[in-house]
Amino acid sequence: MTTPAPTSRSDWAAYNAAQAGRGRIRPLTARAVDALAADADLRARHAVELGCGAGVEARHLLALGLTVSTIDADPSIAPAMAALAAGGALDHRTGRIEDWDPLPAADLVLANAALPFVPRHAFDAVWSRIRAALVPGGVLAVDLFGAEDDWSSDAGTYLTRPEVEDLLRGLEVVELTERSERGPAFSGPKHWHVFTVLARAPRRPSDHSPV
Repeated sequence: MTTPAPTSRSDWAAYNAAQAGRGRIRPLTARAVDALAADADLRARHAVELGCGAGVEARHLLALGLTVSTIDADPSIAPAMAALAAGGALDHRTGRIEDWDPLPAADLVLANAALPFVPRHAFDAVWSRIRAALVPGGVLAVDLFGAEDDWSSDAGTYLTRPEVEDLLRGLEVVELTERSERGPAFSGPKHWHVFTVLARAPRRPSDHSPV
């Protein structure tokens, strides 16, 4: 029997409980932080994480001195996120990504494998909010799922490469990699089709740039 594809309305508690023991941040998070740190002091920066799960990435960002705003649909993680928020640099909310409107201004928008679970009918509005939230020079670090993914359906958002490239129009694309292969998932092996994106919003022109 095929396991139903997860959605933003799925019960994520078991997955997040398993992820809570993960010590390392995801590679995309590390590359995003490096890109952000290349320009300015991280302690003056604000990150928005969409689908924060057990808070592994948020904890790392806080340790680096960023202020962080997070959202996740799983209410079971709220106590752990409240403990992280006690330091005053984290604002967490329980809810679905598609219901957060508007997003706060962000030097970094991070979504590790979370945006594909936004329903297709809501995705364009979510993407517009993400683009609007990025400050000039801000970093976008997200995973998007492709149309060949085993979970592909209108209950989530699964894209072709031209669609992904169109979403990135106007951004400085630092990295766009595509992976299409069979591999493990929390629910069992499946075919993954994933686009990993690292990009920047346009920077403000220098005061000394010619008019």
